[in-house]
Amino acid sequence: MTAPMPTSPPEALSTGTGTAATAGEIVGDGGSFRSTILDRLGRARSWIILGVLLGTAVLIGALAAGSGEREPLSPENPAPEGARAAAEVLGRSGVDVVRAESFDDAVDALQGPDDTLLLHDPDSWLSAEQLAALGGGLADRTVLVEPGLAALTELADGVRSAGVVPAGSEEPLPADCANPDARAAAEVSAGGLSYRGPGTCFPLPQDDGANPAGIFVTTADETVAVLGHGAIMSNGLIDDEGNAALTLRVLGSTPTLVWYQPTAEDLAVTSGPVDPRSLLPGFVDPLMFWLLVTALIAILWRGRRLGPLVAEPLPVVVRSAETAAGRARLYQDAGAVAHAAETLRSATLIRLAAALRIPPDGPRSSVVEAAGRRTTRDYTDLDRLLNSYTPSSDAQLVQWSQELEKLEQEILRP
Repeated sequence: MTAPMPTSPPEALSTGTGTAATAGEIVGDGGSFRSTILDRLGRARSWIILGVLLGTAVLIGALAAGSGEREPLSPENPAPEGARAAAEVLGRSGVDVVRAESFDDAVDALQGPDDTLLLHDPDSWLSAEQLAALGGGLADRTVLVEPGLAALTELADGVRSAGVVPAGSEEPLPADCANPDARAAAEVSAGGLSYRGPGTCFPLPQDDGANPAGIFVTTADETVAVLGHGAIMSNGLIDDEGNAALTLRVLGSTPTLVWYQPTAEDLAVTSGPVDPRSLLPGFVDPLMFWLLVTALIAILWRGRRLGPLVAEPLPVVVRSAETAAGRARLYQDAGAVAHAAETLRSATLIRLAAALRIPPDGPRSSVVEAAGRRTTRDYTDLDRLLNSYTPSSDAQLVQWSQELEKLEQEILRP
């Protein structure tokens, strides 16, 4: 129990008369369940507010990240790096723009006649098998936006990468080719990646006599177009130079446009998990077998067989009553009346607290108040008996202990 704490007697006990506890009265510290919950919620109010704010921020961030409206070159993204303007203009021009959310959606959308596939996979989520499936004659025309090596190998025969366009290239690039779409655009903004192929348009300035590299390249049959500068389709640059003309002519050449931007969910699933044992060297299995045999031999060699347990009688059996009496004699010989009184008081308070359903670590005043409600005694007398009174002689200690025992019997009796 904690140290004594001065308390004010309850109003019901301050009259000095006292009333017997009714059958429906709550035994304990007097607090209701509702008041206890409200008190604890009030103490944790700051943590609750912080948790609500943190959860709201996480929810908003998750919704914003999963909406897809902030993805570059997305047909639903109205930001400068999005391509919503191009998609809406194509839709108003009679082109059915289909946004493919997955690989299966893209394959299903390409089953009809006269369609164009726009593939923008800067992170190379698609495998070679998936790219080959998209290039198996599903689309009448394919537009690859900033493709990697795998996409070029599977979909753009004869086109190869030529590196990054130098950062200092700020002047627009002229078409300088026979492709009608490029000639209609005349010139476009410089940037992005460059490629070389059968039909190279918008070539980069160069001093040597090597084959030119451009940001727009087509295959020999012109069924596959490679666009190295995808930003010319974005909302921020589509109004510059001839960017809009090239974008709308390349993407709007067929009645249907399938706009596909792969994500991590399109990763091809392997046939099964990798066996960890296949990653270990070949000598591990024989070594583990040899260690197991060695351990068994060591167990047989060093093991000891124990016999049955033998019950050995104790030399002395000391009863609890004798222990208590011996401790009392020690207190008496030392004249430790105050120490003996504190020991009796603590034991009584612990038993009363358990009977009155009060936590053992609660204040003594709670036990006094609960004892007053259970008995007909005055609050002041109970506080003196259980809290403040300390005997100074053996006779007072005996008389006070008898009063404690009488009070305990009143509370513990049925």
